[in-house]
Amino acid sequence: MALNLQHQTSAQFAARLRGMYKGATREQAARIAVWIIARIAAGDLTDTQMCNAFGLTVTQWTTLKARMQTLRDQWTAIQAATGE
Repeated sequence: MALNLQHQTSAQFAARLRGMYKGATREQAARIAVWIIARIAAGDLTDTQMCNAFGLTVTQWTTLKARMQTLRDQWTAIQAATGE
């Protein structure tokens, strides 16, 4: 589903998302990371917007994004786990 903002700009939303991620618990951080990576992949948010919202350099954002992608993969594995 495309991100269709009506009451704020993408930059304002990205800044709010940053605040949510900064104060998130472990599980919340994983869910937010999954969402961020999906929205970037869908083209709803850009790396530049997220880099600016997080107040990071391009290199720092690339490192954080890689950690988020790893977190997404781990979260997905946990959600798919079943007992044997």
